[in-house]
Amino acid sequence: MPDPDVTPVDSRRWRGAQRAFIDEPLDAVPREHIQCSSLGRPWHGISLWHQRADAQDLYIPPAGKHCIIVRRGPDTGLLQRHGNETHDARWRTGEVVLLPAHTPSFWRTELPRDNLHLDLSPHWLEKVSGQEGAALRLRSCFGKPDPVLTQLVQVLLLALDDHSGLQPAFAEGIAASVAIHLLEHYRIPGSAPQPAAGLTARQLRQLQAFVQDHLDQPLTIERLAAEVQLSAFHFARCFKASCGLTPHQFVLRQRLERARELLLHTREPVGEIARQLGFASSSHFSQAFARHWGLTPLRLRQQH
Repeated sequence: MPDPDVTPVDSRRWRGAQRAFIDEPLDAVPREHIQCSSLGRPWHGISLWHQRADAQDLYIPPAGKHCIIVRRGPDTGLLQRHGNETHDARWRTGEVVLLPAHTPSFWRTELPRDNLHLDLSPHWLEKVSGQEGAALRLRSCFGKPDPVLTQLVQVLLLALDDHSGLQPAFAEGIAASVAIHLLEHYRIPGSAPQPAAGLTARQLRQLQAFVQDHLDQPLTIERLAAEVQLSAFHFARCFKASCGLTPHQFVLRQRLERARELLLHTREPVGEIARQLGFASSSHFSQAFARHWGLTPLRLRQQH
């Protein structure tokens, strides 16, 4: 039996949402509810914003972008409707909701909204898959742990917080990573690609040398894929099948290993090393170094 305490969805407002359309999901939210956003950044086809607002029913028209929403606030009850699908469950801190493009939605939470939104143009899915113009459809996700998407959202939020990531290539690299992850894990069943074969030994050697020679430059998935003449999507899957790492993880590891060598064997300032190795800022470099090596760059030098 339906819960008598739950107010039903307003059918008139729902039909109104279905008939409307917005290009940017951000346009459906009052500006006073937005804590920060990437509006004005040179980030093409990807945007990030932080929403905080009181709990109230929301009827959102279909939008032209895929929407990834990460719960930042405490666990809350969440009733959602994505198109014809309805889901009622707990939405836990850090869990991800995926609303595919062109899908009207309804939202009802028991606690105030405190969510991070990442909006991605469907063009990115076509671009990284090498299937320009293809109808690549995603399924809805009504809330589940997805550490990869959560971490990518957090990286963009850090870039907003410390005013870094001002080059278009910064966001484009993350957009490609998000698109590849969505295609691998949220593509409509029956349209998933075949399992990827690994890269050849020659291709791996070629990539290793290329990365080592260009650590000071943006190394996007597209740029690495072009080096071995593959589409970004196919390359990323083949690379992971060969190395067990994503291209982004591999490049980051190479940068951090080179950073350790420079810290131990040169007197270059930490900020200069960060710049030489393509990090957006000294703070990003120190955080990444500490996560990988277990201590900060300055602490490493002090110990040696």
